Amino acid sequence: MKKKLLIATHSTFAEGIKNAMELVTGTQDAVCTLCAYTEDMTEVETPVRKIMEELSPDEELIVATDIFGGSVNNEFMKYLASKKIHLVSGVNLPLLFELVSVLDAPDTTTAVKTALENAKDQMKYCNLLLEQAPLPRDSF
Repeated sequence: MKKKLLIATHSTFAEGIKNAMELVTGTQDAVCTLCAYTEDMTEVETPVRKIMEELSPDEELIVATDIFGGSVNNEFMKYLASKKIHLVSGVNLPLLFELVSVLDAPDTTTAVKTALENAKDQMKYCNLLLEQAPLPRDSF
């Protein structure tokens, strides 16, 4: 089954984070974006419906949105039962790196769960790290 990754966010965040991701990973043909509530897109229901209608039976879509419970995420929630999509909220660069790396994985559900766990490990309150293991001042 062919997999695609869609980054769907409010405003142009999706395009910006995709550009940052591709700075590291190179061009990703299986990754596309949806930038909601811009001058070109004043509502999200129509473009999401079009994306879902164009999803072929042999494709899986991983959707990474910015805010759980936000309008973009909620619109994709409507399709969870009827289509082969995997919906993840809280998109960030570590998560995108992980998701891009699992586009060829045979078990998408397990791969997405693992990607989420690995991405969460990248979130740190660095001040606490310094308190736990102080570095010499000249090391940074």
